[in-house]
Amino acid sequence: MAGRAFIDRISPISLGVGISLSLIALLIVSETVLGRWDALLADENFDPLAREPTGVLRDLRIALVHCLLVGYLPAAFLYVIRNGKRTVARLQGALDCTREECETLANSVRVSRRGLFAAALIGFVIALAPPYFVAPVPDAPWNPAEWNEEVFWHRVLGPVMGVGLVWLAYAISAVSLRMSRIAQRLSHIDLLDLTPLAPFAQQGLTNALLLVGVLSVASLMMLESGFMMLMIVIGSSTLVLAVLALLAPVFGVRKRVRKAKQQELTWINSQIADLKAAFSGAQANRKSGDLADLVAYRGLIENVPEWPFTGTTYLRLFAYALIPLASWGVGIVAEELIGRLIF
Repeated sequence: MAGRAFIDRISPISLGVGISLSLIALLIVSETVLGRWDALLADENFDPLAREPTGVLRDLRIALVHCLLVGYLPAAFLYVIRNGKRTVARLQGALDCTREECETLANSVRVSRRGLFAAALIGFVIALAPPYFVAPVPDAPWNPAEWNEEVFWHRVLGPVMGVGLVWLAYAISAVSLRMSRIAQRLSHIDLLDLTPLAPFAQQGLTNALLLVGVLSVASLMMLESGFMMLMIVIGSSTLVLAVLALLAPVFGVRKRVRKAKQQELTWINSQIADLKAAFSGAQANRKSGDLADLVAYRGLIENVPEWPFTGTTYLRLFAYALIPLASWGVGIVAEELIGRLIF
């Protein structure tokens, strides 16, 4: 209970920054203790911004990116769970539940230990593949005898990253499916005002942003040579997952909206049929314009989107997709500016 209370209180940002800074500090200390800085500075052609296909400096910079990712992934994982619970809280007015029932519903947004264990195994296996996609490929990437001090960090943090990435994907899937089921408890769907359903779309956008964040940090590896193939694999799969993560929380809402539309259209069509029948009979009780109003209302209902997304939603998703490119571009510009200022 004390551990869970601590997890509930800790900030995802503080967790991620703390892990990354601790790992970077440990990396710097280990490099100092092992005398790796002296080896770098002893090279007469040493250039801290040089792009080399191999070498200690390249391996060190890649290790730094690993440290950033290992900090980001648990922070994103924790944020997914937190955001799912907050989404349920924001839906309290729209859900068919009391305050206590809604709190219980919010607490049901969680992941299972069995799911985490399975995801960890999958992530560990996936993490064995990246060294085979980065040129030049070593003869035995997982033979410790061929590792230098920096590559040791890659090989140790790589499986941690793999587990963290699959954990994040699992958390997004579990929370999204739970949110989709929660949509069945919506007390009412107002087809002329889908604003109360906005938290579902916001949950999907947050999911997509967190996955794109992984790609944004990983894209820093593109500043080094040999990572094109790996980034194509990571980038394409991440963008596909981001789209699925956007849609997953709103599947249940889409079903409810579609059902509400069908019910409303059925009623409208029955009213139109009754009015049409009135034309052939006594028309004393038929009000002028009733049929036209119903036809116009039917068109309005037919145009209600089943997905609770707006133009802003798609614009934000497009902007998210540009973040990794911007991250890579900023890295290149910063590297060039530093090179000109120092050298």
